[in-house]
Amino acid sequence: MRYVSDTDSLHSSSSSGFGLKLAVNRKILAGIIFVFLLVAAGVAIGVLNPLGNAQGANSTNNNNQNYFADVQAAPQNASMVVLGATNITVPQGATVVTQVDRVTKDPGSKLNNSLNSDFRPTSPSQLVPWMEGARVQELMKYANVTVIPATNVPVKKINNTWYGPDDKGNYVYAVDPGKMTDLRSQPSTDGTRLATVTHGMNVMVPDAVKNKAYLVVACGDLPGKAQAEGYMNTKGINCYAPCDRFTFELLDKNASGTSLGTMPVRALKDGKGAVIGAQPISMNLKEKIIVQTTIKGYPDQYCDTPKRYFDGFEKTYGVKLDKVIVDANTGQTNKVVDEAQKTGAKIIAVRVLSDKDKGPVKDWLKKDPNHRAVLFHSAAYEPGYSLFFEFPNQVTGDDTKPVFIKNVSQSNLQDKFNKVRSQWQ
Repeated sequence: MRYVSDTDSLHSSSSSGFGLKLAVNRKILAGIIFVFLLVAAGVAIGVLNPLGNAQGANSTNNNNQNYFADVQAAPQNASMVVLGATNITVPQGATVVTQVDRVTKDPGSKLNNSLNSDFRPTSPSQLVPWMEGARVQELMKYANVTVIPATNVPVKKINNTWYGPDDKGNYVYAVDPGKMTDLRSQPSTDGTRLATVTHGMNVMVPDAVKNKAYLVVACGDLPGKAQAEGYMNTKGINCYAPCDRFTFELLDKNASGTSLGTMPVRALKDGKGAVIGAQPISMNLKEKIIVQTTIKGYPDQYCDTPKRYFDGFEKTYGVKLDKVIVDANTGQTNKVVDEAQKTGAKIIAVRVLSDKDKGPVKDWLKKDPNHRAVLFHSAAYEPGYSLFFEFPNQVTGDDTKPVFIKNVSQSNLQDKFNKVRSQWQ
């Protein structure tokens, strides 16, 4: 791995045991048999995976078919990884809990400022038409989902840090103090503040559990937000974070719910709902990948999401990638593309916020159908989001369940990809 910046580099024993089985107490033997039966049953129904979750999966709690089962391998034995096959299918009428901020009202732009925070939309036209609101609009259009914005969530300050609660009233998910001002919260009588214009997964848990949410849509840009997502996943609740700076912390989590970061939302081909994700590409584990990062703070800090993901990818799965890290801030994806052209790399990992970001990436993708881009922190912004639809076979996003594979021909792999995409193609 090397870094590139403005100049050249960025400074910166079972058989003997069975032989004694006749001496084992009958009750102990019965217990052993019972445990074996439980394990066998778990494998049969899919609760236990004898190959280990580290191989990844493209199914969620919706029992989507895993088209890669016959070619999956442990990460250390794999030759390729599939990114973007993971998906969340959203059925008609599903309950979707969301943040208030940028969904029903937006204090930043003062859109719908007079709207009560507990307002429940019944039409896509009632939503904020950008960022998380735009993605929830699509869910309403494609799946007629019931949208419940979480509000009046108690948040407590402990040792100078604000925390959002779990469903049992424990304050465990760290909250950005900037979201606890009078603009977005109000004082409560019990020493807490009530988050009214809620923002982030870290204040979604109580309402998501109480309302039996199928899906939660909110920001995922802090560790506390990813922690809350992970907890909701254990409750069978799916999570979608178009702003996904810390979604990498959910790599390789084995839960009945699934979390996804920057990914597209599409109508199911059969018209019976929506699907998030299901847009796979492959990467040879030995090929060079150009990865964006930044050392700057707000508003450029989100440009470090690609590096956060692939650093987490290497650590989680115990593999080493041929990464070239490029320091590039907002509006500087041209630096990532320039490095790809210089090195001959055919895959990049970038954040696309603006048209200035989109242009170089789009032009590079058009040059060669083998060029691929993995997008991060981009699904909230139309220039980045549009790339999913303009290059459906070359662009994917933040996948928490990558699939490691080996011994597969390109024709067989493309056939599997087509089966994944058949949900919406």
